[in-house]
Amino acid sequence: MNLERLRREFPDYDITTLPTLPEGYSDTSSYIDAAPSFENAERGLKVYVDYADYADRESGRSQRFCVSRYDEEEGDYEDVALSTNDWDEVVRFLTA
Repeated sequence: MNLERLRREFPDYDITTLPTLPEGYSDTSSYIDAAPSFENAERGLKVYVDYADYADRESGRSQRFCVSRYDEEEGDYEDVALSTNDWDEVVRFLTA
């Protein structure tokens, strides 16, 4: 996966801590978000992968991983479908 956006938008993010995302997700990271993100537009899902070290997280969330669904009415990813610290749980959700 090309992580050019993540590197540009979050230069202090340690990419060695980034888990492997399933096929079909692309880097959509933007500095306006609190964490790097990866989108699968076909499935209408976006995964936010916050910093591994809680002290580095701007979001204030205790969970490192968040999956949002695309909201047609809002025209953006609004609905939080999953929030967890368990990457295996995220993968199960994304591949279901």
